[in-house]
Amino acid sequence: MNGANVSGSGMDWHALPVGEVAHVLQTHVDRGLKEANVAELQTKFGPNELKGQRGVNPWRVLLGQFTNGLTVILVLAAAVSYAVQDYAEGGVLAFVIIFNAAVGFVQEYRAEKTMDALRRMASPTAKVIRDGGLSRISSPGVVPGDIIVFEVGDVVPADCRLIEVLNLEVDEAMLTGESLPVAKAVEPIKGDNASLGDRLNMVYSSTTLTKGRGRGIAVATGMNTEIGKITKSIAETATGSTPMQKRLNFMAYILFAISLLLAVVVFAVNEFDFSTDIILYAVSLSIAVIPEGLIAVITIVMALGVRRMASQRALVRKLVALESLQAVTNICSDKTGTLTQGKMTVTSIWLSGSDQFSVTGDGWNTTGEVMVRDRVLGSQEVLSDVRFRLLLECSALCNTANIVEASEGKVWGDPTEIALQVLAYKLQMGKPTFRQLKEPVTEYPFSSATKRMSMLYRDVGRDAFEVYTKGAENVLELCDKVIENGSEVEIASRDEFLRSVQDQIQVVAKQGLRVLVVAYRTVNESQMGKSVTKWERKDVENSLVFLGLVGIRDTPRQESKLAVDQCYQAGIIVHMLTGDHHDTALAIAKEVGIIRPAPNRADESVVPMFNPVMTAPEFDAMSEAEIDNLEELPLVIARCTPATKVRMIEALHRRRKFAAMTGDGVNDAPSLKKADVGIAMGAGSDVAKQSSEIVLTDNNFATIVMAVSEGRRIFSNIRKFVLHLISTNVGEVIVLIIGLAFKDRSGLSVFPLAPVQILYMNMVTSTPPAMALGVEAASRHVMSVPPHTKGLFGKELLADMMAYGIIMGGLILTDFVLVIYAFGDGNLGLMCNSDRNLFECNTVFRARSTILIAFTWMMLLHAYNCRNLRASLFTKDGGGASKIFTNRLLVVSVFVGAIMPIPTVYIPTLNTKVFKQQTISWEWGIIIVSVVAFFFCSEFYKYCKRRVMTTHHI
Repeated sequence: MNGANVSGSGMDWHALPVGEVAHVLQTHVDRGLKEANVAELQTKFGPNELKGQRGVNPWRVLLGQFTNGLTVILVLAAAVSYAVQDYAEGGVLAFVIIFNAAVGFVQEYRAEKTMDALRRMASPTAKVIRDGGLSRISSPGVVPGDIIVFEVGDVVPADCRLIEVLNLEVDEAMLTGESLPVAKAVEPIKGDNASLGDRLNMVYSSTTLTKGRGRGIAVATGMNTEIGKITKSIAETATGSTPMQKRLNFMAYILFAISLLLAVVVFAVNEFDFSTDIILYAVSLSIAVIPEGLIAVITIVMALGVRRMASQRALVRKLVALESLQAVTNICSDKTGTLTQGKMTVTSIWLSGSDQFSVTGDGWNTTGEVMVRDRVLGSQEVLSDVRFRLLLECSALCNTANIVEASEGKVWGDPTEIALQVLAYKLQMGKPTFRQLKEPVTEYPFSSATKRMSMLYRDVGRDAFEVYTKGAENVLELCDKVIENGSEVEIASRDEFLRSVQDQIQVVAKQGLRVLVVAYRTVNESQMGKSVTKWERKDVENSLVFLGLVGIRDTPRQESKLAVDQCYQAGIIVHMLTGDHHDTALAIAKEVGIIRPAPNRADESVVPMFNPVMTAPEFDAMSEAEIDNLEELPLVIARCTPATKVRMIEALHRRRKFAAMTGDGVNDAPSLKKADVGIAMGAGSDVAKQSSEIVLTDNNFATIVMAVSEGRRIFSNIRKFVLHLISTNVGEVIVLIIGLAFKDRSGLSVFPLAPVQILYMNMVTSTPPAMALGVEAASRHVMSVPPHTKGLFGKELLADMMAYGIIMGGLILTDFVLVIYAFGDGNLGLMCNSDRNLFECNTVFRARSTILIAFTWMMLLHAYNCRNLRASLFTKDGGGASKIFTNRLLVVSVFVGAIMPIPTVYIPTLNTKVFKQQTISWEWGIIIVSVVAFFFCSEFYKYCKRRVMTTHHI
């Protein structure tokens, strides 16, 4: 029977044996689906997602272009223009509104689609077996017949019939209302009316594993799942405005209030003459105050930043992370797989009373040799030692990893367990060797509380059970016996035993190896006094026989040391929070540069070493007051627990630090949420990903540093274009307000800039260079300055806005005066705010042409000023020299922007009727001189800043 005809059709999957389910869905319980058949199944069933859960509504995006306050102002201005029958200005305003909406729609729609695609990439994932190999895919790629592997913390991607369980418990409260997790089984459930809660051999889409592990066959996906039947759409939480956007929106409202006040000033100066020209000028002045393109530019820049970071393997789930990254002062990182490669290899073995053995081989290679004192031991010699043989049994059986074909990379499981399984394979003692001899009964999984894992097996050949345990050194507390001369004997002196083992643990740990204690036990039901079904973990994990120590090497990534060095240069302190032994953590921390020698010079830009390493018990035993009294928080916390991570974040917050935290387990979710920036690993649990702001697809610490650098670049660029837009607006307001003092014979103000000229400069001249500044490349100092934690509008930025605005405004007013009074006839004419008296208003119209082009060119030159707030344009850092053409978008926007106003001066009718200006000739000399003067005034201002401010700036 074809699976396409039965999946989701109401079949009672829970009532069928596993073999029949596999037959119906044409899959194999061990090897899964054939990869060649997956594409056909995906075509038949479609993506495994709920309708309405994804997608972007273009109509909603388009409507949003007309509902923001700034567009409303433009609409009102257009309405006023048409009301007073100024159709030329009304037409220009209408064009600006439509153009703005079109550009905003295209960019925002693209941004929404980008974010939607990234949400898909960062959506819950599934571990599926196809062609015998385990791979991790995005949940929408799951199809009926897939064999899915579950672990604690996973979100179930589809409705599945279970085929294997080990202590599996699932939280099904969202479906059944059952408050407690449900223990699962494999056996068929008979009965026609079994409710969802009674179907113990099924797991359902969107429920969460709280304990154990298992495997299942996907029987229903997408809208055919139980959750799909209940609801037709599950909407994701909408992304609200970020803190920066809220501050900018607040600023816009303040500017709007100022614009209304200035409109009142315009009417007051003109004795409340509500003529057409005065009304339009008041509206234009209001528009001049507001940077219309600011919010759109920020949205686009952030969307481009998200796309750029995704290409560098960092998926941004929440836009707030882009703002938060640049302020990070401390990064709390895991070790395994983040600072290190995550491909662990057993390199050392120690048996009680023996020398330390070394094991050759690398990564997942299942070939290697055992050596002692540089002598290679044969496998028979190794296995003749009962301690070694039992240690290998424990490595193979107390283990959930699987090796299908190591040479092809078809291995799956926890990196530590893969390393132990590979060790067993090297001596032909892998898990398949014991399939006919040992029958798994119960798994007691590793947890952050116990720091150990045990497996209970039934020995098929005799009436006995065997317990295999591995874990941290607390396993030693459970050991009562050792093996001497091939026999189990009681530990004679416990203190001497613990001392000798602890000494060896330190020896191995100081080599940078992770140390595991291995133990076992043989027991039967008569010894326990109860049936095996009633055995609890505390019954099983005691009176163990100590076998030895295993040292596992996790080689640091080559790029980790460089990334840590970059953090210290950027004023960011790196903390390593790891479950490893104290000495192992210390060795790795020194190797990657987290702990380094004390600086030799007082001005060294590295963090001094104060109490660098603590263990979690030591840190957790301290009160908040004691932690706060530490001169510096520890750089490394060994034997770290999820609760310790939360305390570390809280301690950093009390010191007013801005912290990023990495995590991958379900227990890391609280610390990820508590951190200012939660960073989940792509290979981690889905719960961790959903609690984070950023997901790393490569689990690499260097990617975190790249993300911080990108966050700093985006924040720096936002400051640059905010400065450009608002400082030019300040210049416009100065010209327009002081310009009210120029009055004609009738006593009405003669406006230096016509309303259309103001709109032209705001929309056509200012916005493209601002957009270009938003994509500016990072400064070479971006990771050489301390984090910026004081927000967007600092004292320097506010001072720059006023300074450049005053310089531009002053020079433009000077140009206006020179054209009319110094070189003109000084006649301000009559009714020169309209085109009714062109002959008498010739001088005023020529002055307007002069200041339009001068103002436009100053704005464009000012964009180059804003590339660096302090460095001279004569230098490389300032954007000059060889860097003048590096930002192609800026070059194009400046060149085109400089040419565009010239036709408005010389095209008949357009110049006089629309722009209220006239052709010019000798005035070009004034334009060039004023632009050059602006350049030198800006350079002098930057020179003064460099003399006063000595810190680097990006």
